[in-house]
Amino acid sequence: APLKKKFLKNTVLSVLLNFKTINQNPLIENILKQLSEEFIKNLKNKRVQAQYLNKYDSRGLLELVFRLAKKGIHKKEFGIVSSILRIIEKRYNEYQLISNNHPEKPSPEFMDRILYPSDKITSLEGTNTFTIVNWKQLNIELRDKEPNQIIFKKIINGIPSSHKVFEKNLNEIHLGMTTRNIIKAFGSLDSDQYYNHPLNKKDQVFRLNKALKELFKIPNLINPFFWKRNQLSTEIQVTAFDKHKTPVLPS
Repeated sequence: APLKKKFLKNTVLSVLLNFKTINQNPLIENILKQLSEEFIKNLKNKRVQAQYLNKYDSRGLLELVFRLAKKGIHKKEFGIVSSILRIIEKRYNEYQLISNNHPEKPSPEFMDRILYPSDKITSLEGTNTFTIVNWKQLNIELRDKEPNQIIFKKIINGIPSSHKVFEKNLNEIHLGMTTRNIIKAFGSLDSDQYYNHPLNKKDQVFRLNKALKELFKIPNLINPFFWKRNQLSTEIQVTAFDKHKTPVLPS
């Protein structure tokens, strides 16, 4: 048992203390006290159970770990925390391979910029509207802090761009909270998962599809949200942040 605890402590510390802006030593000790043998087994297997977390930025993932630790990590959240640690560990190892003269202790934001360079063409963020040719090129971001806003980002090399981006009020595109909730449900799903939306409420999905097709001028026959095996699916990548500005958890 002491060896397992030592493995756990070394793994958690090596991941969380790699970043210069993460100054949460008491909270890290708190995390170590909350985790169990089952958690250690997950870490040793290097499993990423919650694959959907790969689509979130590193700052959001680290903030989610600390928020869960503050409120108390439940057993059902062990897979979430171990997945985040493995994702961050993998990113940091990749960052070190290409970091050259970059700081050994980067901020999470700096690490992501090095790993996923943007196709930046102006010095201002979020000024460039964009076009897409299919729904796989689109990321929709929702933030509970601004529930009436919907952010659209173009996916480039698998990553949502921070420069090919624009924002709309839900009213501007004739959508409301019901259709927002349909989109948000995909925030905690992997790309190949479906959403069990009631079949008798297809009109809500129709309104959502109509708004997005008009906005992006995608042909009428190609729906962004479609039914598969009697469940709702989409090729759009959805990232959703809760009121704490951290990735949403499965309901």
